[in-house]
Amino acid sequence: MLNRVLEISQENRYISLNRGFIVIKEKDTELASIPLDDIAVLLLSAQSVVITKNILNALSERDCITVLCGKNYSPQSMVIPEASHCMFAKIVKSQINASLPLKKRIWQQIVIQKIKNQALSLKHCGKEADAVLINKIASMVDSGDTKNREAYAARMYWKSLFGEKFIRNKDGDDSINIMLNYGYAVMRAGMTRAVCAGGLLPSLGIHHDNNLNQFCLADDLFEIYRPMVDVLVYKMTSDGEQELTPENKKQLVKALKIKVKTSQGFSPALQSMHYLVSSYVHSLEEKKVVIDLPDWEVNNDGITIIE
Repeated sequence: MLNRVLEISQENRYISLNRGFIVIKEKDTELASIPLDDIAVLLLSAQSVVITKNILNALSERDCITVLCGKNYSPQSMVIPEASHCMFAKIVKSQINASLPLKKRIWQQIVIQKIKNQALSLKHCGKEADAVLINKIASMVDSGDTKNREAYAARMYWKSLFGEKFIRNKDGDDSINIMLNYGYAVMRAGMTRAVCAGGLLPSLGIHHDNNLNQFCLADDLFEIYRPMVDVLVYKMTSDGEQELTPENKKQLVKALKIKVKTSQGFSPALQSMHYLVSSYVHSLEEKKVVIDLPDWEVNNDGITIIE
């Protein structure tokens, strides 16, 4: 399983391909050489990067996702692999023909799990009273979340986690929003990779439906993983971190390695995304909700990272 996130954050870098390795240069000086087979996500956060078409093709052949970031680390676009799943046509037909009631029931389960994970996030951050309240909201989610319990829980959640004045805004230029953007960009890319590897079209969502968003399905399935990033950001800001440093980026990338429990046993979050996608495909084929939403493990010693 590929598990490395490679970020190009420094300006004026030239990226080339050489015998199965990505080579990073500044002018004529080679800075690093990384095996293609080790990379799950290539994150281009610098604005002046030269990259060859051969690299994009080679990464796509390995089901790697390339993310191009705009300001504040908000993803602007992705390069995703062309469908390589042997059952692509069959899977896409079941995806297109999925009934609205089925999608609404699946979305209900996703929202319930997201809110439960938010409660776990608060509990881990020492806000147990608010965690209990948030957890109760999960039991109020109906099919399709027609009463929008997700948004109701989110308002309480953000104020509890980062304070009354905090507003979650992907375009915000404060340190918390920038850190969240970076962590979400990494996790979202991991989910997009799992969706594409599973033979699904990322643009055909369960709940998200935006003609300007090519990754609606990835955004739907990714929702339950957001609180994992939130905890890491909370810990950083509580320790006095006020900007997105290279070291903080390394810590946020670890969100992909957080230990979760699936029907296949314990695994890193990145691997669990593939199990989740597989169960979603199974739900489409069986026309019933058999989606495998991983349980996030938070214990007294903190979040467990699987190295």
